[in-house]
Amino acid sequence: MKNLLAKINKSRTMGVAAFLISLSYFLSRLLGLFRDRLLATNFGVSAQTDAYTAAFRIPDFLFTLIVSGAFAVSFIPVFIGYLEKKKQDEAWEVANSILNILLVVVGVACVLSFIFAVPLVKLLAPGFDPYRTQLTVNITRIMLVTPIFFVLSSVFGAIQQSFNRFLIFAMASLFYNIGIITGILFFSKFFESNPIYGVAIGVVVGTALQASLQVLGVIGLSYKYKPSFKWKNKGVTKIIKLMIPRSIDLTIDQINWIIQSAIASGLASGSLSSYYYANNLKNVPVGLFGAAMSTAFFPSLVRAANSKDKSKLPAAIVRDVSLLMFLVIPSAFIAIVMRGYIVRILFGFGDQATADTLGFLAGSIVAQSLLFMVARVFYSLEDTKTPLFVSIGTIIFNVALSIPLSRVLGVAGLGLALSISGLIEILVLFVLLRIKMGDYGVKSISKSALKIILASLAMSAFMYSAVRYWFPLYKNNVGFSQLAPQFFIICIIGLAIYYLAAKVLNVHEVRTVNKIVKRSIGKVVHRG
Repeated sequence: MKNLLAKINKSRTMGVAAFLISLSYFLSRLLGLFRDRLLATNFGVSAQTDAYTAAFRIPDFLFTLIVSGAFAVSFIPVFIGYLEKKKQDEAWEVANSILNILLVVVGVACVLSFIFAVPLVKLLAPGFDPYRTQLTVNITRIMLVTPIFFVLSSVFGAIQQSFNRFLIFAMASLFYNIGIITGILFFSKFFESNPIYGVAIGVVVGTALQASLQVLGVIGLSYKYKPSFKWKNKGVTKIIKLMIPRSIDLTIDQINWIIQSAIASGLASGSLSSYYYANNLKNVPVGLFGAAMSTAFFPSLVRAANSKDKSKLPAAIVRDVSLLMFLVIPSAFIAIVMRGYIVRILFGFGDQATADTLGFLAGSIVAQSLLFMVARVFYSLEDTKTPLFVSIGTIIFNVALSIPLSRVLGVAGLGLALSISGLIEILVLFVLLRIKMGDYGVKSISKSALKIILASLAMSAFMYSAVRYWFPLYKNNVGFSQLAPQFFIICIIGLAIYYLAAKVLNVHEVRTVNKIVKRSIGKVVHRG
């Protein structure tokens, strides 16, 4: 068993790692869209989905505050440092100590949140009526065990990444959505009056399955659990010091999401659900490209930052950022032009609020994806404070925009505010990175961005014409079978136009993608 898992979860190159993580995100997002379709079909835009969406705020806040993305970007540089110095025993001691400390802290926080769930929910969703408030409290209490499972997933997932083991780490996320889908289809049947409770149980099952798979992922890496709590260990204290600014940064993001949820709770009934559905659609390209690539490339960024060759990190930044833009900028344009099709195909209803919110969130597809990558450049330099300070200013600006824009545009105004503030945030970080590093290839990145935007505009012009004149949407046009053929025809032709325009404009990433595709096809043919 141990040898089999070690063979399956073997070390991978950066390119293969990026592919595996992208594939896992793609499959996970497909399952996520299927999950949301089932949720929309069974619960619609309703009080129950409002309560279900709001119930994530407290568990997610706890996990984000204490662990979340703060852990991996803080743990991996320190852990890799021990491994490169051939100090594996010390590395495992640090891993066990940090795991036990996090479990205790998160466990205490979950217990306190369970006890004080009622006032916390009233604070987070002040616009809810008594029924939605009590429903949110009950669902929150069910899901408060999930941060503990997420701690296990984070620690064991980061260990695997440090060893360049990405297969099990990447595929574990699929089981989270499988658990929720099981909750919608089966567990919900046991709760006649409020079937949404079954969905909440599915969330718990999904996180437990995900954690279990991550535990299997460290088998074969010489890991042995020990009840160690050496919080004074130099490695442990260094990780915690690096985590604190990043945890605060992510917590501020959660506070921003909480404030937006509070604003949405005071809008028309179902607004919070519309924002939830649109945000999940926005997260498909963000996860598929931004999160996947930044996660896969982070260990190499750390090694480039630690290299004596000072040209390695700037070269890596230009390569990684340009490739990411090549993928996410056209995705944002597709979200704007095809938003009506996307919502109707995936959710089976023509909710205009959801579609408009998705369109206004398109800017955040680019901003959030680039933020994943650029922030990791700072983390590779062991600087977790700069992204924090920028994030604080961004959140304040976003809240200031959200209130007036939501009054004018409804829930869609929240999406527009997030896009504007996110794009400003990423521009500020690029400027600060230049101040920190000097010229890391800003001119090259800017040229690539301009060319990619022009190619995306050519694609969008065709797509807009197709939707406007050839395949317009009517009120009764809903569902996959009715709209999918038209959608895929428009997108395939549009992407072909994007590819050709990018090639004409001499976008370097076209050649990079061609090489990756040819290499992949060659491997398949060779194996065949």
